[in-house]
Amino acid sequence: MTRKPLDPEIRFWSRVEKRGDDECWLWKGSFDKDGYGQMRNGFLKINDRAHRFSARLHFGELPKDKCVCHKCDNPSCVNPNHLFIAAQIDNQADKVQKNRHAKGEIQGHSKLTEKQVSDIRSRIDEGYQTLCDEYNLVPSTIYRIWRGQSWKHSISRAR
Repeated sequence: MTRKPLDPEIRFWSRVEKRGDDECWLWKGSFDKDGYGQMRNGFLKINDRAHRFSARLHFGELPKDKCVCHKCDNPSCVNPNHLFIAAQIDNQADKVQKNRHAKGEIQGHSKLTEKQVSDIRSRIDEGYQTLCDEYNLVPSTIYRIWRGQSWKHSISRAR
């Protein structure tokens, strides 16, 4: 005898730590690699992020080109009062405004550390070629660092 999967809504609520209306409702199930709650939809045989499932329960079907964003910036929160629907560009702008975007050495593609950027800015008078050779960079990269056009978030800017 095969077991019939539980109704996804029943499974969803069994994994939510519901608190006050203004507090985060924490997901207690599994999480994906980005820290978002994740649940398996047995009927559709797909994984679904818990906050998106919560948004569909409370707001109705979601447009495919829209994101479900967190006002609270807590990826494990499923409280509909903390969720809003936005276009991807608005989601990115929200992330930048809240200073949660990847920058500097944590963004994944950086060849430099904060310390090296600070060093470049403090030694610009030694000349571009010296710094390019030492850090294996092209002159335009050194220039953009020195002028604050890249690594803008860095605190010290020697000129």
